[in-house]
Amino acid sequence: MGLTIVGCGYLGEAVARQLQPRRTLLPLTLTTTVTERHAALRDLADQLLLCDATDPSQLLVALQRNHTAVFCLAPRGNQQVNADGYRQTFIDSFRCLRSLLPDLPHLRQIIYTGSCSVYGDADGDWVDESTAPAAGNGHREVLLESERLLTDMGDSKRRVCILRLAALHGPGRELDDRLKGLAGRERAGDGRSFSNWIHVHDAAGALIAAMDGAWSGVVNVVNDEPIRIRDLVDLSLKRQQLEPVHWSGGPAPASGNGRRIRNDRLKTLGYRLQHPMLNTG
Repeated sequence: MGLTIVGCGYLGEAVARQLQPRRTLLPLTLTTTVTERHAALRDLADQLLLCDATDPSQLLVALQRNHTAVFCLAPRGNQQVNADGYRQTFIDSFRCLRSLLPDLPHLRQIIYTGSCSVYGDADGDWVDESTAPAAGNGHREVLLESERLLTDMGDSKRRVCILRLAALHGPGRELDDRLKGLAGRERAGDGRSFSNWIHVHDAAGALIAAMDGAWSGVVNVVNDEPIRIRDLVDLSLKRQQLEPVHWSGGPAPASGNGRRIRNDRLKTLGYRLQHPMLNTG
């Protein structure tokens, strides 16, 4: 029995690449909604499918032969996606999955890459998996409903693991490249809000560890270094010898102090971070 990765974008492809040495023992099915992704993914898979996870017939074909399903879903496109777009991507996909479970007797494990954004603002305090997610509308409520749908699919024969990821960085999403456009600009607020990050190699590594270790429940996948936005930006621009950001002072509009996310459970489960700290110089 093999593994299906539903949604092979940035993270899904990283998982597939890390699994290449195991292809003879773990048949790998990859799905994408973008035909142009085939060239990058073709050699990584035993089976590569165009699959809309909200389409029952397509999702059934993708999952029916494998014992593990990994959902690395993301809304299409590079623009900001509204809550309705999120709902279609996540809620509709997991309702589709739920409807198919009677036809998937071999499915023993579901792993979902969610988001630490469900914690909301904790005024800079620490949070962990025991912290109640923040109530809210829009994107956060969609993500929480997605978690609830998946959790209800778990039973004595089927494990469900929800990996709450911090913001991803790594090859193709290097922080210096992403922040250099801020050089010399004025930003609202004082930049005191905390941000939390995880390298894509660690996000993929933790997902594979969840599969191998039969993890269940919620696990925060973050590095050891919550960092204030201003420190992250200022250190990056200094390293690149660029003009610093000019902070206007006071709290940024509609923003608190963020949250610092603990990764104790990730470590207790045995995962050792490859990139425990940001490369902030």
